[in-house]
Amino acid sequence: QLLDCFGIPMLMALSWFVLRARYRLIHFLAVAVCLLGVGTMVGADILAGRQDSEGSDVVIGDVLVLLGASLYAISNVSEEYIVKNLSRVEFLGMVGLFGTIISGLQLAIVEHREIMRIQWNWKIALLFTGFALCMFGLYSFMPIVIKVTSATSVNLGILTADLYSLFFGLFLFLYKFSGLYILSFIIIMVGFTLFCSTPTRTAEPRALPQPSSTGFDNAGLKLEESDRGTPATAVQLAGGEAVVVSTD
Repeated sequence: QLLDCFGIPMLMALSWFVLRARYRLIHFLAVAVCLLGVGTMVGADILAGRQDSEGSDVVIGDVLVLLGASLYAISNVSEEYIVKNLSRVEFLGMVGLFGTIISGLQLAIVEHREIMRIQWNWKIALLFTGFALCMFGLYSFMPIVIKVTSATSVNLGILTADLYSLFFGLFLFLYKFSGLYILSFIIIMVGFTLFCSTPTRTAEPRALPQPSSTGFDNAGLKLEESDRGTPATAVQLAGGEAVVVSTD
């Protein structure tokens, strides 16, 4: 939840300065409503007892979350700029190429021991396959949605992902259910609808001031171009012959 509360304003700030997006009052109200829904979800977690135990080094964890939120905001704003101004196909190709290399190196360095301890069977292989398909769908369809809408609206919609994980957790991990989860989902959806109801506008780049008078060289160049552009005059003589007279 800390990632969401910090990441959304960071996304809006980067979109304002990098993408020149200009928000209206209703957009700020919509974001406030969505963050209110996130706060309701935190309250539901506390009442359900899902946050009774805290880990060690809480401060370091919060700093890492804030850093991750900042990097995620930069990533999404950069993705919106690329898919709207450059090539979506090239973006997907580069993400697949460098994502495989970087993730493979991280896996080999950090989690090689955990990989060796896995007792492989068809269930574990099916879970890995399902996870890979989900990530494939996410990275394939998210650029399309960002191109149609914006990175900010996409991340506002992702705020409901915690509720979907809760529904799966009710059946898989026997989570305790609270009515506040439904309330938080409704609040987030209201804020998301408000945000998408009014499109944002893009600020036009400022035009450079034009000089009030041309210099000597520019004036001479214009005279030369006008002399070149003077059409030749054809004169018809009495004998039927045509003579072309040029002004050069």
